[in-house]
Amino acid sequence: MSCLSSSRARCLTPSRIFLFLGLAATLLLLSYQLILYRSTEELGVLVGNESPNTESVSAPEPPLSTKESVKQQPTPEPTPEPIPESIPEPAPAPTKELVFAAMEASNMSWVEEHLPEWTANIYRADASQGLTVPINKGNEAMVYLTYIIDRYWSLPDVSIFLHGGRYQWHVDNPLYDSVISIQDLQSDYVLESGYVSLRCAWSVGCPRELEPARYLRERPDDSHHPAAMEYPDRFMELFPRAEVPEEVGAPCCSQFALSRGKIREQSLEHYLRLQRWLIETELSSGISGRIFEYSWHMIFGKPTQYCLDQKDCYCRTYGYCNMTDAEMKSQWVWRGLKLPEGWPESAPEPEPAQELAPVPVPNSATPTGQAEKQESNISG
Repeated sequence: MSCLSSSRARCLTPSRIFLFLGLAATLLLLSYQLILYRSTEELGVLVGNESPNTESVSAPEPPLSTKESVKQQPTPEPTPEPIPESIPEPAPAPTKELVFAAMEASNMSWVEEHLPEWTANIYRADASQGLTVPINKGNEAMVYLTYIIDRYWSLPDVSIFLHGGRYQWHVDNPLYDSVISIQDLQSDYVLESGYVSLRCAWSVGCPRELEPARYLRERPDDSHHPAAMEYPDRFMELFPRAEVPEEVGAPCCSQFALSRGKIREQSLEHYLRLQRWLIETELSSGISGRIFEYSWHMIFGKPTQYCLDQKDCYCRTYGYCNMTDAEMKSQWVWRGLKLPEGWPESAPEPEPAQELAPVPVPNSATPTGQAEKQESNISG
């Protein structure tokens, strides 16, 4: 049967054959492209985007479907804002307390009036109740030891030990004003040093006040300087393991600051022993108090002669770091063992500074020699 006589739908003309071949080729090409696309997706390689610096290609992971592969691609996250470095909070200020050696008759209102932010421990040595001492003996030494014993396990960072009077002849500033000394005292230096005398002037006590070894050897009859005579034997009682020093020197007059750490370098039993010595000694309060006056610096670990350079001392102790030589000489001036009546209103006009020469040993004409002739008044 010829193509003309057969059904038109079944007749394969050359044009139809060409059309069918074209369609078949197109389908094959599309199939190939689809296979190639899936292969590249499974290998995780984007055709035409390989890095030129890649030296090796890691082994492909097990094949995933295109749908799964798309899910595994990480979603880029926004770059977080840089977190500023945290600013540390300032260290808390050290805790500080005042320890006053006073009497019942002492007017201590100046403390509350001028130092209301301070915790004040006012020991009245002759009182029968409140803050007091086991026995009124040894002047300020008994008060200081009693406070250390009472507060050994609850000490502040810094304890400042003072006499009860606000204005005292030995206070180391032009007005002899304890308020100024307390307010200007550099607590950081106390924490660093452990023991800090409130007095920098050398005029009384420095560079030497006592010669214990010589007095022990020669036993001179020095009735004008009784503390010097007693000191060698009492030193051996207070410091049984130490050699009697040739010279002892430190600024007078038993006012100083201590850190808690420095106090606790010695055991509570050590301070109880010192207090017991003071209770049991047959010496008068004036002499026993004087012996402690020139022993405190050694009790708290300083050398037998502890007289700091005055300019450096004023800078580190009180922050007075720009003093001229003239200002340093007028910082403390000898006016006798008692300030003029009505001080400071009665203070004279400033005069050229007169520096008191270092105190020779022994000499009853010196301030220390004069002071030993009378009982100390712990109120000032």
